[in-house]
Amino acid sequence: MTATIYKIPIPEATVPTEQDALGTQLSEQGVLGSDAIVEALSSQAADLTLTGRYAYGSYYSELLANELEELADSSVSAVPLYGGAGNRAGYYQIESAQVEPVHAGGRDIWEYTLSLTSAGTRKSQFQALETSPSQPSPGHPFGNETDALVGVPAAARLVRAVDSTSSPTQRVQPTPVETISTEFGDVDLYDATALSIDDPVFIYDVEKDAQPAVDVRVYDTRGRDSKFIESDSGRVRAWQSVFARDHEFTGSVVFENGLLRLTIDEPTNADATASLDVEAYDAGADSWSAVDLPAYPGTLDTDWQPVDVDLVHIGQASVRAQVEFEAVAGVEEGDVYALDVELERGRSEVGVWIPESVREAIPADLQTMIDPIAATSTVDSGVEQGLVAREEVRL
Repeated sequence: MTATIYKIPIPEATVPTEQDALGTQLSEQGVLGSDAIVEALSSQAADLTLTGRYAYGSYYSELLANELEELADSSVSAVPLYGGAGNRAGYYQIESAQVEPVHAGGRDIWEYTLSLTSAGTRKSQFQALETSPSQPSPGHPFGNETDALVGVPAAARLVRAVDSTSSPTQRVQPTPVETISTEFGDVDLYDATALSIDDPVFIYDVEKDAQPAVDVRVYDTRGRDSKFIESDSGRVRAWQSVFARDHEFTGSVVFENGLLRLTIDEPTNADATASLDVEAYDAGADSWSAVDLPAYPGTLDTDWQPVDVDLVHIGQASVRAQVEFEAVAGVEEGDVYALDVELERGRSEVGVWIPESVREAIPADLQTMIDPIAATSTVDSGVEQGLVAREEVRL
């Protein structure tokens, strides 16, 4: 029987155990040349322990094992568990994960043990999309709109906006500005600045498998051009989902939300070339097509290439990174410039911001290159996904 935790399948090889014993979360501070110092950070009740195996061949088994291990150590909290035995469905915090190959000499079969702490169910928790609209300084030169669009799965019901700062029991029923069709499902867009509530929190109920489908993704291509490996018996995903900000990429970095896909190929010692490729999803044709960016030589006098991607945040509603560009040829050869970028759920544009500590304007050719995909609003939505207890917003 196969269940799913967030987006990762977890085939169960043994009967899960429900534990009432108190589990202690430990941290080892390694001291060179001495025994490790072990200290208790917190005590958590491990409500559910799941064990199982990935036996899908070396490539896909290792891919899923790595994803599960990263998800357990990530900042993504209170993830849904669904499928498998229905009486265990709900939201859980992953307290620990042990993931390792079964055989020391092979990596075709991996075994996992997950310790989970219950965070509630759909009857005790609402999904909560928190916002904190602000206008960063120095901002960006790509437009002067002042909306702050945020995405909620169109499959959601009981969508309400509550005031997070003064009276959370007072609710407003918001009206979506637009419904967007992504590759993975429809998303309703709401303007967080159009309500009579400051810093609104959008609360709603949604099936546990409907939201992960439309969440933002980060992938490691692992050196493969195609997202899937096709065969006569079907297909499996070749790109690894990334949940850890310190993930060491073996392929290109991909940001994707079902509408827009940014692929950044960083330079290496073996291959000094770098690139930024963008694709957009066409719902009518159900296909992806390349977005033409101004290029050097020709439109641009300087060849700006992305040379480093620093992941800042990987969440359910948005991913953020600081990308450093280098002028590798042309008029401004040798110059470097960094930009903060953000891709949010349901958005067909990328938020691009000048870092707060930078006072120089974006170089003209770099601005021209990014302009076709840059969001025009000067407002950062500050969006963050979480849960809120129903009793906290009960009328």
